[in-house]
Amino acid sequence: REPVIRLGPESAKRSFPFQGDETLEFIPLGAGNEVGRSCCLLKFKGKTIMFDCGAHPGYRGEESLPFFDEVDADTIDLLLVTHFHVDHAAAVPYFLTKTTFKGKCYMTYP
Repeated sequence: REPVIRLGPESAKRSFPFQGDETLEFIPLGAGNEVGRSCCLLKFKGKTIMFDCGAHPGYRGEESLPFFDEVDADTIDLLLVTHFHVDHAAAVPYFLTKTTFKGKCYMTYP
């Protein structure tokens, strides 16, 4: 029987229990099983932070974007871009203008 390989955020979603009922949840929206479209969410203590918002260099248009349809963008508190490579930052303009994201966005200078 062939192994089942799932692509997308649910296939690599992980939860890490801490002391008590606190849990750190890591949800890759891209780059979870591939190189490109780096984008992940960290949920902890009622806050949601998105790290990076890149595009996949092997695809064009919306196919190159992280799996934004897997999350409700207005629940994300903060977007942090770690550095300016296409696979880490190219989807930022789309995310800021075409989604319901209302949080803050911080990044280094390009």
